[in-house]
Amino acid sequence: MLQNTLNQLRANVGRVSAAALAIVLGVAFVAATLVFTGTLESSTSRAVAAPELAADLVVGTESESFRRGDAQKVGAVPGVAVSQFRYNDNAETFWNGGSGYSSVFVVPPDPRLQWFSLAEGRLPGAGNEVALDSVAARSAGLGVGGTITAKTLSYDTGEVQTEFRITGLVDTGRTLVTGGSTPSLFAAPAKLEELGLVSVGGIDVLVDEGADAETVRSAIGEAMGPGFSVKTGEQRAKEAADQLGPMSAVINAMLLPFSAIALFVAGFVIVNTFSVLFAQRSRQYALLRCVGASRSQIRGSALLEALIIGAVASVAGTAFGVFVAALVGWPLGLTKSAVDFGSLGITALSLLVPPVVGVLVTLLAALAPAGRATRVSPLAALRPVVEASVARRMGRVRLVFALVLSVIGLALLVAGAFGGSLAMAVPGALLAAIGVLLWTPSLIPAVATLFGGLFRFAGPTGVLATGNAVRNPYRAASTSTALMIGVGLIVTLLTGTATAQETATARVDERFPVDAMVTSETGALPPEVVQKARNLDGVAAAMELRAADVEIDYSSHRVLGADPAKFRDIARHGGGVLKPGTALMNPTDLEYSDVKAGEQLRIPARDGGTVPVRLVASDLAQDDQIVLAESDLAKIAPDAQVSAVWLRADDSVDTKVFVDDLSGFYTGSGGGSVQLSGAAPMRAQIGTVLDIMLSVVTGLLGVAVIIAVVGIANTLGLSVLERGRESALLRALGLTRGQLRGTLAFEAVLLALVGALLGAVLGVLFAWAGATALFGQLGFESSFHVPFGRLLLVLGCAVLAGVLASVLPARRAARAAPAEALSDE
Repeated sequence: MLQNTLNQLRANVGRVSAAALAIVLGVAFVAATLVFTGTLESSTSRAVAAPELAADLVVGTESESFRRGDAQKVGAVPGVAVSQFRYNDNAETFWNGGSGYSSVFVVPPDPRLQWFSLAEGRLPGAGNEVALDSVAARSAGLGVGGTITAKTLSYDTGEVQTEFRITGLVDTGRTLVTGGSTPSLFAAPAKLEELGLVSVGGIDVLVDEGADAETVRSAIGEAMGPGFSVKTGEQRAKEAADQLGPMSAVINAMLLPFSAIALFVAGFVIVNTFSVLFAQRSRQYALLRCVGASRSQIRGSALLEALIIGAVASVAGTAFGVFVAALVGWPLGLTKSAVDFGSLGITALSLLVPPVVGVLVTLLAALAPAGRATRVSPLAALRPVVEASVARRMGRVRLVFALVLSVIGLALLVAGAFGGSLAMAVPGALLAAIGVLLWTPSLIPAVATLFGGLFRFAGPTGVLATGNAVRNPYRAASTSTALMIGVGLIVTLLTGTATAQETATARVDERFPVDAMVTSETGALPPEVVQKARNLDGVAAAMELRAADVEIDYSSHRVLGADPAKFRDIARHGGGVLKPGTALMNPTDLEYSDVKAGEQLRIPARDGGTVPVRLVASDLAQDDQIVLAESDLAKIAPDAQVSAVWLRADDSVDTKVFVDDLSGFYTGSGGGSVQLSGAAPMRAQIGTVLDIMLSVVTGLLGVAVIIAVVGIANTLGLSVLERGRESALLRALGLTRGQLRGTLAFEAVLLALVGALLGAVLGVLFAWAGATALFGQLGFESSFHVPFGRLLLVLGCAVLAGVLASVLPARRAARAAPAEALSDE
C-alpha cells in the first residue's frame, strides 16, 4: 500500500497542487506572524536593555527617593570608578512641522556609560545644544543644524521655552514603534539640571578594573541603606526584557486568529480536492478491495497521501513565511521605521509550530473524504463512472439542524442588537454563521441557479455554465463558502468601521459644535495668525473672540466674548442660546460649580464691580471657559484682546484635507503658544485611526480571500479533468474553444459572485447587529452606515478574481482536439 500511495502521489501532482498551494499560504501566514512577533520582541528587548547593559551596576529605588548627593555617596564607595545620575524625563517639544512630547535623556560624561552611538554630527556640549535619536528625527524632517523648542516647567523657573540647536543624531536601537515618532532629546547633565528635567531613574555605576563587582555591590547597598536596590546591568536588562513578554503575546493574539481564518478557508480547498480525487479513484479502490486490501488499509493509504502532501506543503509554507517576513522586514530594517529587522527572530517555536499546524489541518480536512471513498462496495464501484460522485444531496437531518441553528442564532442576534447586549449578539452571530455554513449545500446552488439567469444573454455558454456550477451541490458549496467567509469578514469590518466612524463623528459633533478653534495660550493672537486662519481653504465662516482671565470663588476661568449673530453661524448646533446677559459653561464644570444652570453668576470686573449673567449649560464652552456676549465682556474687561478664532468648515470640503491645511497653518503659527482644537481635528483623527486599522485587517483577511480564489481555480481544474469526454463532445457538436473557455469563465464568476454576495449580506447583518449591540451597551445611539461604494468594489474584485481563476483551467480544457479527448478513457 505504501508503494501504491507513492505512485498515486507521483501521478497526481497537478491535481493536488491547488490544495498544496492553499496549505502553503495558510502555513506561511502562521510562520510569518511568529517570525514577525519574535523579531519585534528581540529587537525591542535589545533596545530597552541597551541603557542597562552600559553600566556594571545600577542603583534603583524601591521605597525611597534619590537625594542630590546620592551619586557622590555611591562614588565614594571603594571600587567605584564612575557614578552618574540617570535622568529620564519628558518635555513638550515643537519644531517646524510638528509637535509632541519627547523623552529626555542625559548624555553621560563618561563615554563608557553612553548606551547609544553617534550617527551624525557631534554630541551636545554646554549651552542650548541637544542630540536627537536618528530614526524619529529623520521621520520628523529634523537634522544637524536645525532647531527644536522644548517647553519645561519647574518650581524654580516656572514655564520656560528653550530653543535648542541640534548638534548630532544618535542611534539608540529603537524604532518608531518602540521609541515613538517624537524625537527623543539628549542633553548634557548641567543643562537638564538647569531646566529642572531631573527625574532620576537610577544611578549608573562603573566598577574599577580588578575590583570584585559583588563586593562593590554589597558595599553600595550598605551605603545607600534600606529602600534602595543595587543590581547588575545584566539583571536590569533581563527585567526590562521580561516586561515585554505580554506585548508579543498580545500581538500574537491579534494576528494568529487571521492565520486561523486562512487555514480554515484552506480546509475547504483541501476537502474539495480530496473529495474529488478520492471519488475519482473509487474503481481503483474497489479493485484493491477485490485483491485483499481492507477498508482500513485504503483509508490509511488516503490519509498517508494527505500526510505527505501536508508535510511537504507545510515545510514549504514555513520557509515561504520566513522569506516573506524577511522580505517585508528588509526595508523596515533599513529605515528602522517600525521594527529593526537587523536579525530575524527565528525561534524553535516559529519553525516547529507552523508545519505541525499545517499537517494537522490537512489530515483533519482529509478525514471525511477518505472515509467516503472507502464506503462503496467493491462490485458496485467496478461499474463505469463518467464523473466522480461526491454526495449530491443534503441530508434532511442536517438541513433541519442547520435551519434550527440559523433561526436561534438570528433570534439571539436581533435580541442582542435591540437589547444592547454583546453577550447575546456574539453567540447569536456564531450560531447563525454555523447554521449558514451547514446549510450552504442547499443554499448556494439555489442562489447560483437564481443568478444563473443573468448569463442567459451568452446563449448556450451561459446555460452550460449555470448547469455545471450547480451539478454537484457540495462541491459548489465548498468552493463558494470559502470566498463567502473571506468576503463576509471583510464586509463586516468595512460596515462596522463605517458605522463606528459615523457614530463617533456624531458624538464628536454633539460634544464639539465648532469645527476648529485656534486659541492663544499666552495672550493675544497675532493679527497675521488671525488673517491666515480666515483665509484657509474650506473655511465657510470665521469669528474672532476676545478673552480675559478672571478668578471666581478661588477658581481660574477664561472668559470669552463673542458676537451672538456670528455665533449662530459658527456653531453646528446650540448657537442660538448665546444672548446678552447669558453665560455658557461646560456641563462638566457646572457639575462641580456652586452655581447651577439657570442661576445667576456674578463675574468680577476690572473696575472692581461685578457683571451678573445667567448660566446656561453648553458644549460650546470648553473646560474652564465661560462664553459671553461681547457686550458683557466689554463690561468685565474693556481692554480684552483677540485670543481665539473659531472656524466653520464648508460642508463640501473633505475633513482630512481641511485638517491637513489647518495643521500646516498651526505648526507655522507660533508652535507651543497656539492651541488647535475642535470637532474637525478629532473627526480626522478618528477617521485616520479607523482607516489604518481597516487597511491592516483587510490585508490580513486578504490571505483568506486569495486562498478562496485558489479554491475556485482548483474546482475548475478538477472539473476540467473530469469533463474531458464531455468537453470533447461539446466541441464535436460545434462549441468553439472560445465558447468553452467562456463556459468556465462564467462558471467561475457565478461561484465567486454567489459566495461574495452571500458574504456581503451576512457581513452587513453581523456588522449591524454587532455595532448596534456594542454602542447600545455603551449607552450610545449608533448611526448605522453601509459603505456601498466599498461593497461594490469588493464584489467587483470577487468577479474579477473569478475570471482570473478560470484562465488556466480554461486553457487546459480548450487545448485538446475533440477526437483526441473522445478517445481518452
